[in-house]
Amino acid sequence: MEPDRSPHALPPLPRIPTRVPGLDAVLSGGLVAGDAYLVSGGPGTGKTTLGNQIAFAHAAAGGNVLVATLLTETHDRMLAHLRSFGFADQSLVGTRLRYVSLLGALQDGGLNGVLAALTPTLRQHAVDLLIVDGAGAAGMLAPSGFDHARFVHALQARTALLGCTTVLLSDGREAETAAAHVDGVIELANEVSSARDARWLRVAKLRGSGHLDGRHRFAIGEGGVAVFPRLEAALAGLEPRWHDPEERVPFGVPGLDAMTGGGPAAGSTTMVLGTPGAGKTVLGLHFLAEGARRGEPGLLAGFHETSPALASTAHRAGIGLGSYLDSGLVRVLWRPALQMAPDEWAWQMLAAVEEHRPRRLVIDAFTDLVRLFDFDVPQRQAHFAQALAYELRHRGVTALINFEVDSFVGPHLAAPVPNISAIMDNGILLRTVEFGSSLRRLVSVLKERETGFDATIREFTIGPGGISVGEPLGGAGLLTGSAVPDPGPSGGS
Repeated sequence: MEPDRSPHALPPLPRIPTRVPGLDAVLSGGLVAGDAYLVSGGPGTGKTTLGNQIAFAHAAAGGNVLVATLLTETHDRMLAHLRSFGFADQSLVGTRLRYVSLLGALQDGGLNGVLAALTPTLRQHAVDLLIVDGAGAAGMLAPSGFDHARFVHALQARTALLGCTTVLLSDGREAETAAAHVDGVIELANEVSSARDARWLRVAKLRGSGHLDGRHRFAIGEGGVAVFPRLEAALAGLEPRWHDPEERVPFGVPGLDAMTGGGPAAGSTTMVLGTPGAGKTVLGLHFLAEGARRGEPGLLAGFHETSPALASTAHRAGIGLGSYLDSGLVRVLWRPALQMAPDEWAWQMLAAVEEHRPRRLVIDAFTDLVRLFDFDVPQRQAHFAQALAYELRHRGVTALINFEVDSFVGPHLAAPVPNISAIMDNGILLRTVEFGSSLRRLVSVLKERETGFDATIREFTIGPGGISVGEPLGGAGLLTGSAVPDPGPSGGS
């Protein structure tokens, strides 16, 4: 959409980026310059870490920052704790970044004393970002709620007049009074979810700006705070690209390529359903190796096997993938699905896609990621998968996404994610069935968008040359999990 260039169009409000990974995406670009913000949350939720991370990042970018503390730990102790974070560049302290305690001013002159002490310091050092840590103390010591509100309003008015953006860090009930008199409110929470903690960030209020609504997971690590916007919220406005269905991306398995008309369409997403051991990973390795032979970069995002393990698996199956892994043409993004949040994994994977620019992607297996939604909201699964599929298609990536089906046999076959089949462009089912006194592997194409396909159920084997697809297996009731010999034309008893 073209910007409004009419004489009455207002220019966009200037922003101060927080430079906190993921947070500016949630805030639609950062903090509005000159506005006042409240970061609220209980003890241990990360308010001080977040405030100081924003302060250091702004100072490193050339801004002038003042961190004013009230009823908080001493500055020496605070900086000692911050040294463990990668953002804490101590060379900035005392130059671009200054710390001042307002506890004495608060004790001697009350809230008016705080304002009187702050104003000359802001002017003297041309401060354009003010962080007030322990701002809840102002509410605790205010004679009334009205006096607290008047203090927040007066502080906002003075800092705005000086062209300074203000961030108040507060917890407890005092934050509720301040929330009504600031331009934005960011809520932090640390909740117990099953046997682990889950950190959440939510923008409760943001004047003059759009933002991503809802709750977003965040983590505190060596680099400080990192926010992982909900994938479906961040990509809600994305319009997926539709690629030429005539352009095919072969699997590298001749029999399966024949069943699918030459492989999946370029830019499409294929759901590979299969029981454990049915051959999903091996099919993915075929797919990546075939692309590498054509000079196409590939990426495998997995939760179990590392790059050496996958190279060994490919070697045993007779798939020449090892040299491409060694050269970096095919890369492996391995992340154990233990403590990671689904959105955290998704943004890491998309960052790897942005860096490597793969033509082909294998996710092995999405089911491992689905289990992490037990700590999140299970109802998100289908929307999350849809957003991911749209983003990959937008980037021109042809993806195979493996899903594990737990039941080896039985009359019912259910996808592990509700309504997932409507999201994926193509569907392939790999299944092990009992046939006589042996187990046989069967493959069938369930769905292929915008093209015809061979719907017969065929047996396949995994041997020295990898996967080999054979002839239709007569009499196999694949979707029931039961296979019986073909009785022949007569249908004899």
